[in-house]
Amino acid sequence: MELKDLREQRVRLLGDCLVCAPFLAYVGAFSWEYRDRLIYQTWQQGIIRRGIPLSQPFRVEQLLTSEVEISKWTAEGLPPDELSTQNGILTTQSSRFALCIDPQQQVC
Repeated sequence: MELKDLREQRVRLLGDCLVCAPFLAYVGAFSWEYRDRLIYQTWQQGIIRRGIPLSQPFRVEQLLTSEVEISKWTAEGLPPDELSTQNGILTTQSSRFALCIDPQQQVC
């Protein structure tokens, strides 16, 4: 069963990466509402419309981080909401300097 799951994941990896790559490159400076619209409506729906396989349900966090890392961030004081988790991903995974929205104003 695991080999079958891995083969299915490999097929969906193309679509997952097609959403995650622009996420890392572009969305850091945008608000949660705009990020959500870009990722889950515009990009995801465009990929599905073109017939490119994509994990369902698709979540950026599933490909770019792990539950262990999210738990570590939470233990260090990062709020557990999706926006903060995305900011953590952008800060640790982005190849450029991260520009992130901080609605809780927790960064000094």
